[in-house]
Amino acid sequence: MTLQEEKIIKEWGQTLGAEIRIELTVTLDERSQAFRDFCEHLSRLAPKVRIKTEKEEEEEPPVIRIANVRYQAIPEGKELELFLSVLSDKESHVHKLPSSVREQLGRIEIPALLKIYVTPHCPFCPATVRQLLLLTEANESIKVTVIDGALFPESAQSDNVQSAPTVILDDQYRWTAAVQIPEVVDMILNRDPSRLSAASLQDMINEGDAIRVAEMMLDSGKLIPAFLELLVHEKWPVRLGAMVVFETLAAKNYKLVARAGGFLWESFSQAEDTVKGDILYLMGKSGDVGVIPKLEAVLNGPYSTDVREAASEALEELCGT
Repeated sequence: MTLQEEKIIKEWGQTLGAEIRIELTVTLDERSQAFRDFCEHLSRLAPKVRIKTEKEEEEEPPVIRIANVRYQAIPEGKELELFLSVLSDKESHVHKLPSSVREQLGRIEIPALLKIYVTPHCPFCPATVRQLLLLTEANESIKVTVIDGALFPESAQSDNVQSAPTVILDDQYRWTAAVQIPEVVDMILNRDPSRLSAASLQDMINEGDAIRVAEMMLDSGKLIPAFLELLVHEKWPVRLGAMVVFETLAAKNYKLVARAGGFLWESFSQAEDTVKGDILYLMGKSGDVGVIPKLEAVLNGPYSTDVREAASEALEELCGT
């Protein structure tokens, strides 16, 4: 942090009234220390800023959270001033958006996950970030993650990002260079829910919108393909959230969840034992009697005791329906 940036923070801190709280998630990623240092420095220079730190035993990138805005970046230069304005600005700036865009924003019901890749010296990035932040202000269902592509090159490579700014919606749609916000909003409003990414669905579930995820599939009468990926995810918390959605679906439309049987069985052979047990549980909840021979094969096959017990319980569930 430069002396000029410290001065900016001090002067900004003197304008604060009430305390401001931000969330910092640090992980096993070695770059977490830089995020911790930034937040601690920020709090020292502006004492009314309180940092709530959470630790996760994962290799995921560290992140700073402010409501529905997330920073996988350490704000500096023009980005710093924008970051500070996000923290403290109580005045609404939504009126700066065209009226047609504001009208569309009011009709968005399906949560949207936007990622914007920036770099420290990108002259166009701050303006694009500012426009996206207006969207989060206008509709809390829109979440924006600001990612420093230079600090997290592996994320940029994974998303095939080659320039900044790049905006990505639900891991499906992207815009580069001169991003047209009306076009982004139109795509958010009119996108096909069945094409939602696993990351977007996972985010919805994590934010307590599991029922909404279930309702989207019940309304369409179709299983979202990315949702099936969550059911067999290697991480237990992710599977648990998806299983809650699956159980909600099963309680209202057995025929719908029965369509997951084939996918679950195909995933079974390559899964770890803990995941195998959850897959068998879901097969039992599916109401699909067609999977009974498969469950019997597992029950009598060369599997661990826990897996065979899961198969037995799934059979009992199906035979009792």
